[in-house]
Amino acid sequence: MKTKNLFKNVKAGFNLLLMLFFFVGLVTLSSCEDDDEPMPEPEMEKTIVDVAAEAGSFQILLQAAQKAGLANFLSTEKNLTVFAPTDAAFSTLLGDLGLSSLDDIDNSTLASILTYHVVSGMAYVNTLSTGVLPSLNNNSPDEKPLSLMVNNGNDVMINNAKVTAADVMASNGIIHVIDKVLLPPSVVDLATYSGNFSSLVSAVVKADLVEALSGDGPFTVFAPTNDAFAELFAALGITGLDEVAMDDLTSILTYHVVGDNVLSTELSAGMVEALSGETFDVTTDGGVMLNGNIKVTATDIQGTNGVIHVIDAVLVPPTQMSNTIADIAVANSEFSILVEALMKADLVGAVSDKGADLTVFAPTNDAFVALLSDLGASSLDDIPVETLTNILLYHVIGSKAMSTDLSSGYFPTLSTYSGNNLSMYIQVDNGVYINKNTMVTTPDIEADNGVIHVVNKVILPPSVVNIAIDNSNFSTLVDAVVKAGLVDALSGTGPFTVFAPTNDAFAELFTALGISGIDDLTAEQLTPILTYHVVSGNVLSTDLSNGTVATLNTGNNLTIDLTTGVKINESNVIAADIQASNGVVHVIDKVLIPG
Repeated sequence: MKTKNLFKNVKAGFNLLLMLFFFVGLVTLSSCEDDDEPMPEPEMEKTIVDVAAEAGSFQILLQAAQKAGLANFLSTEKNLTVFAPTDAAFSTLLGDLGLSSLDDIDNSTLASILTYHVVSGMAYVNTLSTGVLPSLNNNSPDEKPLSLMVNNGNDVMINNAKVTAADVMASNGIIHVIDKVLLPPSVVDLATYSGNFSSLVSAVVKADLVEALSGDGPFTVFAPTNDAFAELFAALGITGLDEVAMDDLTSILTYHVVGDNVLSTELSAGMVEALSGETFDVTTDGGVMLNGNIKVTATDIQGTNGVIHVIDAVLVPPTQMSNTIADIAVANSEFSILVEALMKADLVGAVSDKGADLTVFAPTNDAFVALLSDLGASSLDDIPVETLTNILLYHVIGSKAMSTDLSSGYFPTLSTYSGNNLSMYIQVDNGVYINKNTMVTTPDIEADNGVIHVVNKVILPPSVVNIAIDNSNFSTLVDAVVKAGLVDALSGTGPFTVFAPTNDAFAELFTALGISGIDDLTAEQLTPILTYHVVSGNVLSTDLSNGTVATLNTGNNLTIDLTTGVKINESNVIAADIQASNGVVHVIDKVLIPG
């Protein structure tokens, strides 16, 4: 039965009066907050009106129902749930409105208010879950039921009213006593009544749009949750609304509003114009999506001047659309752990900076999960912030390099040791690989402030040993270090300066010695040779000077000659300043033999 047909019944005043008396006694006898004796269980042949007539705290409600002509309906209709405001609640409302009595409210307005307190069906309090209930008030733009917002936490809240007594039974329904009168809500009111939209409400207040969105409408509001706003703030590298300019905020909010009451059943694929004058794209395959990746998660929260649909991200107008590296990462669910790591390391702002020009090698969630497993960590919280920061910065080069701009060799990252940029070894012979074993799986995702290349592993800052391991040109040197048992020593804190002979340099030595390779040398023979290639300290090429320098092979010094290039004894430095996390590597073309 439609609510507007109920308004015609004006002959049931007496029954309505009985109902009101019941409501009065209900609060007195059954309030959740009073210490009065509990109200006796009503006999089940008594209707809502009958039970109300036996109560003592609902006289104003009864007068309102009589004035609105709803008594017979509440006596005869089956399976109703009534949220019943007390006399105190009505007195507060009249005071807030500056009215002396119900006589100052016209009958149709009273009917609209009262039917907003009634739900079809038996809604026991233990079945009320946080969400939306349709009331019997259909005074909306499309004559759809106005929504009640339920929040079932420590208390049961209906909009902004608290249920103070629950599940009072009658033969034709259930009564829940509430401490406020529920007024038919606008879309702004509905957002206010839900804790999930507190950021949205704050934004509407700051943008001075409350009055506009509380007007006649009709409006369809696509409402982002608090989590959606938090993700936007993270992507922008800001802490909250205080850092958003008023004009930008107004543009964003009006981009979420359409000038019509569009229910979910009326949503269709295509471009939709928002109040901002800009359009967004609606798709309906497998659920309703906006602009490709924003999901509608709840629908048809109906207010007096429009309807709300809930979305899981903030819509950003095309004219304000930011496409920074941070924006791309936030929008891609495969980078959620990367985004979490950036937030923990306070690096979101760095990859959000539109003035930057960066290349980011971005590990996927699977890559981070594998890293955590390898480290025996349960989450990012088990990794110190300083360590996490160094790892993340090691994935960034301080200039934009598309895959076609990359060549095989060493590139400086933004991670540093002793004030120097750690080196990353890139190979492009057959695909793009980082430090030998990390593969670029998706290249060239362009951003406003650089480019992203997706990688399948988290790349850890290398020690001087890892520098050698990660470059196949040093495979003989690595075999020698392993055979001599020096891996742990050279992976320590250092710092070390390593003059690293190439495979060709070792081949030349083997020829000179008349041997076939490392297998023909013992660990005792290799150790003094290898330690002769290592100097204590992080000595860059710019720090070298003519003269001698002590090595880890005690008593045997190296001779530095800078006359033409850089010579170490009789070898030439052919690549310099490959920075590791515990020292620096310089590549030489001959194996150094101690005297």
